[in-house]
Amino acid sequence: MKNYRAIIVEDERLPRLSLIRKLEDYHPEISIVESCEDYGSALKAILRHRPDILFLDIQLQGHTTLELLRELKEAMPLPHIIFTTAYDNSEYLLQAIRLAAADYLLKPVDVSELAKAIQRIKDRDEHNAFLSTPTNFATNKYPFRTLNGTLFIGKKEIVFVRANGNYSHAVLTTGEEIILERMGVIEARLGETYFIRAGRNLLLNREMIYKVDGKHKSCILRSSDGREYNVDLSAGGLESVEKFIKQGNNTKS
Repeated sequence: MKNYRAIIVEDERLPRLSLIRKLEDYHPEISIVESCEDYGSALKAILRHRPDILFLDIQLQGHTTLELLRELKEAMPLPHIIFTTAYDNSEYLLQAIRLAAADYLLKPVDVSELAKAIQRIKDRDEHNAFLSTPTNFATNKYPFRTLNGTLFIGKKEIVFVRANGNYSHAVLTTGEEIILERMGVIEARLGETYFIRAGRNLLLNREMIYKVDGKHKSCILRSSDGREYNVDLSAGGLESVEKFIKQGNNTKS
């Protein structure tokens, strides 16, 4: 079992002690190297210890941990991050995702939710180890980091992917997923055989491109079961799709 080194950043004493106790009682594989209660001490401790996991309260006195993370990103690769917060607010969640947060937990931290968050970190590490093996590229499905852990997705299941900062929104034949990876990483993994880059922020499944509307800058993708998906295109995206069509593909316009 892999051991992890963690730092807790929490400016309230009781929540900080509660989290320490829950980690010690239920997760012996996690060693707490330091706990901090303010921005300055947290920055120094993180740069000194370079932990595997950060437990960060979003709101510190006079600062947010989002500020802290932006400063850290300039000095070191970010470790796994779990936000702990009293704010049940989707805007905080999206900001956390954009800064590569591993998870987002509400205080008081529930033991079962904490366990799920830690398991997702372990899944992410297994996922990264899997990507480093050559056999990955011979498989039919590829691992992607999502809010619900590692998800294995086949190329033919992906309709399109739209980037949004450090994460991407994937529309699949089975539903929708937030993928916690940049567009360039996703594109490199999937390759050009199945997908076309339609502008800077969009990947389209080549085999599903069914109809293009140049006037309204959009296209329709159709899956093998007949479902249709309307996708808005940028000017550059429309140009890429029209070029793809002119190369002899059977797409309506």
